[in-house]
Amino acid sequence: MNEIYLLNDWLIKEFQKNELVNTISTLSSLRIDTQLANIYPLVNLDLQDTDITESQILASYRITIVQQRDFKTSQTDNKLLTDSNYIDNVSETHSIAHKLLNKLLRDYNELNIEITSQSTLRQLKDWSRNSLDGVQFDLELAIPNQGTIC
Repeated sequence: MNEIYLLNDWLIKEFQKNELVNTISTLSSLRIDTQLANIYPLVNLDLQDTDITESQILASYRITIVQQRDFKTSQTDNKLLTDSNYIDNVSETHSIAHKLLNKLLRDYNELNIEITSQSTLRQLKDWSRNSLDGVQFDLELAIPNQGTIC
């Protein structure tokens, strides 16, 4: 197996281990919310770019983690406007991202995958046609160049 396959496989397995994640996709970020059968929270891994150096293979991903927003139709006396589960969605999707990033930053992995760069977590609010909330971030990972080919 080549290094890009190993990176993709490792990321997918890490998200599969997370009990909060229901669906994992590898679509273009623009096509995430086009499947009516999606079960949220959904994690999408969009491979953006790759680079080959003598010592490493680099892969840049745009990772999107979303949960569907639910709206409450009942009136409440609460001064805090809580007509949706937005705060719950942000907390849940942030937790999913946090777990992955902590795994990469703090734990050794047998493939020696490392973060070379990461963006901040951009908040997604009422995003796409299904009113999704969540986070999106860019992540560049490096894996040692073993010289393997398919």
